[in-house]
Amino acid sequence: MNRFVTLVSALFLTAGLLLPGSVVGQVAAPGDATPPSRADGITVIDDDEDDNADAATDEETSESAAPQEERSLEVNVTGSLRFNALFRSYGGETADKVLGDGGFTFDTFRIGADGSYGGLIFDSELAVYPESFGGVFLQKGWVGYQFNENRQFQVGVSQVPFGIQPYASSSWFFNSTYYVGLEDDYDAGIKAMFSPGNWDIQGGYYMNAEQTDFFAGSNFGRYSYDVVPVTSFPAFGDAGDANDVAGVGGYTVVPGGNATRSPISEAHQFNLKVAYSFDHGDLGFTKLGVSGQRGQLMNEATGDTDWHAAYAAHLQGRYGGLGIKLEFAQQELNPPLTDGEKQAFNENAGVNYAADDFVVMGAYNFPQRVAAEHTVYSSSVSYRIPVSLGPVSQVKPYYDFSLVTNKNVDAWNDNATHDIGFLTTAGPVYMYTDLNISKGHPFNHPGANFASVMAENNDNEWRTAFNVNIGIYF
Repeated sequence: MNRFVTLVSALFLTAGLLLPGSVVGQVAAPGDATPPSRADGITVIDDDEDDNADAATDEETSESAAPQEERSLEVNVTGSLRFNALFRSYGGETADKVLGDGGFTFDTFRIGADGSYGGLIFDSELAVYPESFGGVFLQKGWVGYQFNENRQFQVGVSQVPFGIQPYASSSWFFNSTYYVGLEDDYDAGIKAMFSPGNWDIQGGYYMNAEQTDFFAGSNFGRYSYDVVPVTSFPAFGDAGDANDVAGVGGYTVVPGGNATRSPISEAHQFNLKVAYSFDHGDLGFTKLGVSGQRGQLMNEATGDTDWHAAYAAHLQGRYGGLGIKLEFAQQELNPPLTDGEKQAFNENAGVNYAADDFVVMGAYNFPQRVAAEHTVYSSSVSYRIPVSLGPVSQVKPYYDFSLVTNKNVDAWNDNATHDIGFLTTAGPVYMYTDLNISKGHPFNHPGANFASVMAENNDNEWRTAFNVNIGIYF
């Protein structure tokens, strides 16, 4: 699709969501009060709307009207500091990962600011991770306008309206929806939100994925997973091959000219999410919704494009202390590789699948292959227990389960994750304690095969990891 036509269509889409019109009086649909565990939630400081419609009915009245109320800048500074203790058990396959790949380490420091000036609003957050996980990068940063309590507009790097938000999971590890780019994803573009009555309607146009600088190229230093161009594929071969363990982070350059390149990136993506909340009074709520997205994948070497798309059906409920999240999603990605690039891959990669059977996604400074077609099942059950034990005010046990299946290559194995844990809240301190039992989970997998887990998942072995994440939020 021609880029100019795409851009014009995006502007019309956004304008359609923002055109003035009658708005049904609304009390915001109840949401899941997720603590700021991994990405602090959006905080908007609303300014009262000026009601000067009557004063503007004629020139005389307008001239004698009292001046508008003076607006002031309101800013709220937020941040967090987190530490992590990770212990992995891989049996006889390799040495248990403790201090060599885990142990008690610095996790992240975040600093952000949100606020308003009249109807103008903004929200931003900078993340500081260890250099090996991407260093410093912008997680989100947008400016917008709050028309009223039901209608908002954002421009910049914002959370893509897709699926259950802010998270489809409850654990620190996330569900598999995150690792295929369908949970807590942030991209650069325009988003409009409209909430008449119990409806939640969001639409967005994203010109490209978020990136930390101009002409970012193969930059994996980002928070959310995107299709990212690379100059060398992650290492290929069966689990345990020598080439899998060479190079920084378990990645090597595969020899063979164009077989070392995957010049594919995301562009011109449209999103639409529609959900409705059923209010159950003091008991809670049930929120049912559907989401869809469609965009382009672009070959940066040739300018050729093809499409990618995803859709999801989701349910989120709160019933007293009980929380439930269920999501079903399917995704298809069609990388526009040239015949020469496909042939070079087939001749040099030494695998029994094609170059367009996968895409390379990246985040936290690492690339990984993701099956070009897949289905994701995601669920989370939690229960909030108020306590009064010193500074501890709440404990929330949870169980997350996710499955990635129906991959486009029959020989590729599913990804399955069970996560049993609990969140402990003590004032500004949040502590996640997780037992992760999984096969093909990127954060619970030997580094040698990390690049393949969301595609081939060759060894298909169950592994166990225990993690404690402690963070203070301000």
